[in-house]
Amino acid sequence: MQLTPLSETINRFRQGGFVALLDRPTREGEADLLVAAEHVTGEKINFMLTNARGLLTLAIIADRLRELDIRPIEPRYYKENCPAFTEPVDYNPAVTTGVSAFERAATVRAIIDPTTEPEDFMRPGHVFPLSADPGGLAAREGHTEGAIALAGMAGLYPAVCMCELMAPDGHMAKGEELFEFSREHDIALASTVQIVEALRAKG
Repeated sequence: MQLTPLSETINRFRQGGFVALLDRPTREGEADLLVAAEHVTGEKINFMLTNARGLLTLAIIADRLRELDIRPIEPRYYKENCPAFTEPVDYNPAVTTGVSAFERAATVRAIIDPTTEPEDFMRPGHVFPLSADPGGLAAREGHTEGAIALAGMAGLYPAVCMCELMAPDGHMAKGEELFEFSREHDIALASTVQIVEALRAKG
């Protein structure tokens, strides 16, 4: 499967484009559709929900979650590679039910807004933050950490909306299905392996 050159992926991501990010074939071998939080709009979230079909989450650094008192959900009976979910939230000033694509976009933008306060967010809500491992890809080579690393390479705020890519038949998209999705929608296709190798080369 042909991946997009990482430099092109970073440039597209910086400008607000989508990226499909694969993890290692030996881990899950699946992809998440990403867009940087600072470029999120209702239209982009609607595209993700319609075309990627998975659960919409927000990868973000743990420090910001602590600032907003968005607390981790204690994992129980979990399997390997379990993401670090926190309590889901809605941004009170901008939502009714909180579930529309546009209201979820408003919540995402509020989470990265330095002027918002913990009490601005209702818990539980409809945006699911995932806390990135502070050790980054060196500590956990997941989509969450890969997305945050990509944001860093692009010079963007370390928060990224993600949605798992499912095939039209309801199974997870893999292999050629991912390439066809990328080609059909003109979306960059990257991998955590690319990012890890680039970070190592940079030193």
